Amino acid sequence: MSQSAIRACALSLERLDTHAHLEEKVPALEAVAQRFDSFDTTAPLIDSKIYAEGCRVLYGIDPGVYLRSDAPPEIFTRARELRARGDRATFASALDQAHIAHMLAFCDHEPAKSPLRTFSSRINLLAYIDPAILGDYCAYSPDFPLDDYCYYDRICGYFGQLTTLPDYLDALDAAIDTWRAHGVVGMKTAMAYTTGLAFSDPSPEEARAAFAKKDTMTPADIRTVQDFAFRHALLACQRHALPVVIHTGFQIWGHANLAQSNPLLLHNLLIDPRYKDLTFVLLHGGNPYVGETAYLAGMFPNVILDFTWIAWMSRTRFRSALAEWLEVVPATRFCWGSDCSSAPETIAGINHIVRGEIANVLEDLAQRHILDEPTALDFLQQTYVETPKRVFGL
Repeated sequence: MSQSAIRACALSLERLDTHAHLEEKVPALEAVAQRFDSFDTTAPLIDSKIYAEGCRVLYGIDPGVYLRSDAPPEIFTRARELRARGDRATFASALDQAHIAHMLAFCDHEPAKSPLRTFSSRINLLAYIDPAILGDYCAYSPDFPLDDYCYYDRICGYFGQLTTLPDYLDALDAAIDTWRAHGVVGMKTAMAYTTGLAFSDPSPEEARAAFAKKDTMTPADIRTVQDFAFRHALLACQRHALPVVIHTGFQIWGHANLAQSNPLLLHNLLIDPRYKDLTFVLLHGGNPYVGETAYLAGMFPNVILDFTWIAWMSRTRFRSALAEWLEVVPATRFCWGSDCSSAPETIAGINHIVRGEIANVLEDLAQRHILDEPTALDFLQQTYVETPKRVFGL
């Protein structure tokens, strides 16, 4: 096969998308574009380029490098026409254009309340565990201080009156035990943004004593209970063959210490024999800790490297990282999601950019005899299809 066959496969092979932030409503493009008239934070600077690429792909009109509200009016006309089909049809059309057979999106720990499964039969869910462990989505984030935060009251608000630690653990089990029936195929955590990825290993006696203090728990007591509960949730996931998807690396909205999101902090979990049959999916390639992620994915067979987001957030970093990963990580330990929204421009734009960058790296490595064509094509088949099917049971 010629190297052009590598590119053709990278650009057209139908794939499974392992990560998305979806709502059942597709936003109007005009409202989105207004957010990009000023690049005073990182998020609009990155996102505007994605939307611009999506407009080129979907509408054949070039708004320039960035999408702004002064883009050619025909773009917004075409976007309104696409959305006039209805939210579900618009979403399905974007998936078809991007050759995405199935997509994973996340909900909270009560998936029965999520509307996404009725939004599209091509969606499965990742259940977001953080509020059930921390008491609030943003607890411990320096950006969102909670003046009225009481950990015990918060978790009772989720699960009802909890008299003892076993009551709490039973409630966690009861929630997780229902997940598969509601389309959940994995557990998601973003504690890298809040408490960090360094999980202690309290004894049952320590956790029970801490929990018994209820609304008088000290910060140290609270952390003891949280770490014990998180490890309990890991065992529940292992019992149900649910992988654990963990945010690592760059924090787009927070000002927490980046060092607390280093994937190497998970090493004590990975070497713990209690979790030897549990799959850990490390999101975003650990960016900027891409070398650390390469080590973990290369050395631990139950670690999957998911290059969601890094692939389009920093294309320069991604090209270098992917080249390094391909030299040391087996082809069976990768997957990737778009990290898109429900907006069709993000689905199409991210898909087009990332496929192209993957093709660039694979062709370059093949030309330099760092990998051969069969290995490149196997990487694509494994990463696009086989690994997500195996890991998430799709």
